Amino acid sequence: MQPPPQADTSAPAQQEPLLSLPNLLTLVRVPLAAVAWLVAPWPWALIGVMFAAGLSDVLDGWFARRMRARRLAHGLPTRSLGEKGGRGAWLDPVVDKLFVVSTLAAVLVFYAPPWWWLPLIAMRECIQLPLVAVYKLVPGLARQLRFDFRAGMAGKLATVSQFVAVCVFILGGAHWIAFALLAGAIGLFAALDYVLRAFAQSRD
Repeated sequence: MQPPPQADTSAPAQQEPLLSLPNLLTLVRVPLAAVAWLVAPWPWALIGVMFAAGLSDVLDGWFARRMRARRLAHGLPTRSLGEKGGRGAWLDPVVDKLFVVSTLAAVLVFYAPPWWWLPLIAMRECIQLPLVAVYKLVPGLARQLRFDFRAGMAGKLATVSQFVAVCVFILGGAHWIAFALLAGAIGLFAALDYVLRAFAQSRD
């Protein structure tokens, strides 16, 4: 009698479908990035779009964690939900960057802030994007460092500070420079945290 076939543990784990509920909530921010340009002349409408994008960012993670916990409780495969190698782990930050850059560009066109305002608000992106490009292009670097593309607490805080700084500026707040400086400082900290997490995971 032949023994039953063993499962192939070397096969890659099944990924959550691209159109699952958490991923759909993430992808909502792609059309919202275009809507930001349409409503940019009206400050409160633009703030509403940013609020909707922030809400989708909260809900996609919440549903991913809830679905993962339910599957674990029933002994079902997690399909990499909420894991470093999962589809949502890279989809969420990519869509976040797309929305942030699109919104900041719309503000630049319609509200003409000082030249230094945009790179200060986008401090995290100005540091992270070149780092990711080097990580992908330099041979052998990917074997030495293990980047976790999921946004940590510092990254989420940086996104919130960016949106707050944008809201204060487009509404003509008196302290918009202070909020821009704060967003830049938090963005710098978030980029540093991103790099430190990569080195920590490489040591592990």
